[in-house]
Amino acid sequence: MEAREKKVIEDNLFYIDSSSSISSVEFSSISLANKKEADKKSKSNKINPVLIPLDIFNNNVLSPLETTTKYLKENLGLRFSDIASLLNRSQKTIWGAYSSSQTKNKNVLETNGGKIFVPSSALRNRSLSFLESLIEYLKENFNLKYCEIAPLLSRNQRTIWTVYQRARKKRRIIKNAI
Repeated sequence: MEAREKKVIEDNLFYIDSSSSISSVEFSSISLANKKEADKKSKSNKINPVLIPLDIFNNNVLSPLETTTKYLKENLGLRFSDIASLLNRSQKTIWGAYSSSQTKNKNVLETNGGKIFVPSSALRNRSLSFLESLIEYLKENFNLKYCEIAPLLSRNQRTIWTVYQRARKKRRIIKNAI
């Protein structure tokens, strides 16, 4: 039983002790109402953006989403629901990415004390792929060249160019639609 559920039960038990004329059916409905209210409060609390070290992406095995999910889950100890909120993805997507990363790489991701960090807020845009968001952030905020981004992400610089051009094209389409 979660701590939140225990608190709801304890609060309701105090209520029952102070007014002994409550039935078990009434207790269940009060408990359910309090749990729903607690769930609404917890969902309304926004999670602060997390800085993700860029050096975790320097692997040839995992996709950027798998890498990020694995890092947030294992290194920072976040829950799937928190990761989903941070990255603006569904919990099912996050669970799938983490599960896939576990089959590909069972080791915890190592960080080498890198100097470049990517805020999780830069990766929230659903109109771009995860890799497009990452490359766009690096190109536009750090003014890195394609040949500088490529080794950071273990990709070919032509791949970086293609992905960045695709992201720019998507941005233009979105701007024109507005």
